[in-house]
Amino acid sequence: LVSEVKKTKDGLTVLIKPTEKSIYKNLVDILDEMQICGIGRYTIMDVGDEDRYMMDNYKSQGELTAERLPG
Repeated sequence: LVSEVKKTKDGLTVLIKPTEKSIYKNLVDILDEMQICGIGRYTIMDVGDEDRYMMDNYKSQGELTAERLPG
């Protein structure tokens, strides 16, 4: 099944977005995991504003989202 997914043009692509707190070892570890899991396509990207919002919302247990909801 993994080899079939790898063959397709629209197969799985993993986005790796290290934060400022990441260290070199973190990146090496995740690249090792890509190899172990047979992920053939991945890219390393910068963390965007949307990602930061989601991380902050997660840390605040949804407080940011709750503030935006009516009612």
